[in-house]
Amino acid sequence: MLRNYVETKAKLAMLGLFLKYVLPFLLLFGAVFGIIFMFVLLMGNLTNDDSSDLPNGSVGNVSQEVLQYKDDVTKYAKQEGVEDHVGVLLALMMQESGGRGDDPMQASESLCGSVGCITDPETSIEQGVAYFADTLEQADQDVKLALQSYNFGGGFIDFVMDNGGSYTQGLAIEFSAMKYEELKHTGSYSCIRPEAVPYDACYGDIYYVDEVLGYYDFSDGVGSGEWTVPIEGALDITSSFGRRDDPFTGERENHKGIDFACIGGVTPIQSVDSGRVVYASQSNGYGNLVMVDHGDIISAYGHLSSIHVDKGEVVESGKKLGVCGSTGNSTGPHLHLEAKTEEWRGHQDPLNFLDLGEG
Repeated sequence: MLRNYVETKAKLAMLGLFLKYVLPFLLLFGAVFGIIFMFVLLMGNLTNDDSSDLPNGSVGNVSQEVLQYKDDVTKYAKQEGVEDHVGVLLALMMQESGGRGDDPMQASESLCGSVGCITDPETSIEQGVAYFADTLEQADQDVKLALQSYNFGGGFIDFVMDNGGSYTQGLAIEFSAMKYEELKHTGSYSCIRPEAVPYDACYGDIYYVDEVLGYYDFSDGVGSGEWTVPIEGALDITSSFGRRDDPFTGERENHKGIDFACIGGVTPIQSVDSGRVVYASQSNGYGNLVMVDHGDIISAYGHLSSIHVDKGEVVESGKKLGVCGSTGNSTGPHLHLEAKTEEWRGHQDPLNFLDLGEG
């Protein structure tokens, strides 16, 4: 009995020492280790970015028709080793088709040399992603060069490699003009030639890179929903952002904003946020146009019947900028609202910024 008593007392003494000295040390060590682990994890996330000028993996400003294919794009991007470029691929699809049709990546020509041989969206995505991955590898990971080559064909990569090795729009124009001269007698070339482009740059789309990246999200503020609506009264959005049929030509086009129904000469058009007016004049198809710089993003208001602010003027949210109209290329009174990262490019979907609960 005495022996048992002594052993029990000794065990209790050891337990007391453990609780007094060892356990606090273990708890302290665990806490320190946890803090270090979290710090390392955080630093890894902060430093794990791409050194290129394109942030990888962003979904961007694409339509719901495109987003429905995000899982398929991601699957085949992983299969091809380009999973960091899912956002670019979705933007590319937005430019090609807006996510509509049986060949949303417009990949038939790269598969069989002619348009229309792909009749299944997943086949289109599989082929389109594989073709992009191939051009990206040939372009030495120059994303802009790979994108333009998706439009021009692989010959553009060889042309660029022989002329400096990096994509520039100037090289795109030169290549387009060269291909035009080669093919103009056949009548088999495609021709997208805005007025600002030399007459002989008539092969493919020299603005393809800018147009694709216009759907790519470069703004930290996208989706904030902090803009007030630009018109008073009931909201009626008559045309959304993205691909649509041109109301004048019937051809597919990129609608770079959203349209609100309003009463011409009556409905006030107001600034969606505070900022500085950077444009207040006529502008070709936009008619009477006002643009307001809000810092990271610019809002634009087209087809106004009259303008009530001046360039350089500082305005508050809700400030009357003008009145609803139908100036410029317009089929009737409406407000065309745009959101963009630069005055004339970098278009985003305004719905990502608007708070539609207000009005």
